[in-house]
Amino acid sequence: MKIVTWNLNSRTNLKTLNKQGEYLKKQNFDLITLQEVTLNSQDFYKEFFKDWNILSSFDFVSDKSILVKKRKYGQLIISKDPITPIKPLGSMPFPERLLSGHIKNINIEIHTTHVPPGSSNGVIKVQHFEELYKFLVNRKDIRKILTGDFNSPKLELKTGEVVTWGQKISSSGKVRIAVNPKWKNECSGERWDSAERSIIQNHEDLGLVDMFRKINGYMDNSGSWFTNKGVARRYDHIFGSKDIPILGSYYDQKPREQKLSDHSPLIVEFDL
Repeated sequence: MKIVTWNLNSRTNLKTLNKQGEYLKKQNFDLITLQEVTLNSQDFYKEFFKDWNILSSFDFVSDKSILVKKRKYGQLIISKDPITPIKPLGSMPFPERLLSGHIKNINIEIHTTHVPPGSSNGVIKVQHFEELYKFLVNRKDIRKILTGDFNSPKLELKTGEVVTWGQKISSSGKVRIAVNPKWKNECSGERWDSAERSIIQNHEDLGLVDMFRKINGYMDNSGSWFTNKGVARRYDHIFGSKDIPILGSYYDQKPREQKLSDHSPLIVEFDL
């Protein structure tokens, strides 16, 4: 089975959408999870993959008028196999940032999420991580896959150490707890660090493994998003239950280099 997670960068240009869709079809994926979808691009993808089974987080929003500005981004799950939606998590600040379904044929749950960036959303990012952890810890024993854009970590060292956005690295390389001064009255550095770490580092508490790191280790410094200065951030992840045999995992940089998105798709092949 072949799965991809990809942040589409909220593209709405029809030419770009067609190129995105053609890329996804040519790769022969069995399961596609997409983030930063808009109402317009959702309609395109529902038509482009009309012979597939599609879930959209927008379908659970009764009042579409709220889907503007920071609330305009949704998620899609596109599956070759029939997929049944799982009731969304209403306790999240932006509930449309999480989408879940169950594929009966292989008895597995699929969850995809887009964690709001802390630089523009502050403590909302922390709350998203906290609610996501609460949701998943109650499903610890269920076979599942979690994908998405987590806007974390800040850095991963070759030793396996994770540096979060609740930490700061000094010029000498020393890591300490620190929160962006912009949000210091809303959230402590300790809480911010713990929230990100609950998924990014402590996913084993949820019965999950980092499918990319499991195969490639920490010497691989691949990124899925890059700063203007070319600093790689591995923001996009696929976590899966420990009993799922992983055959391969990699970031495909070509779609990002071709400017189809500012994120690179993460692809995992596994055996069910």
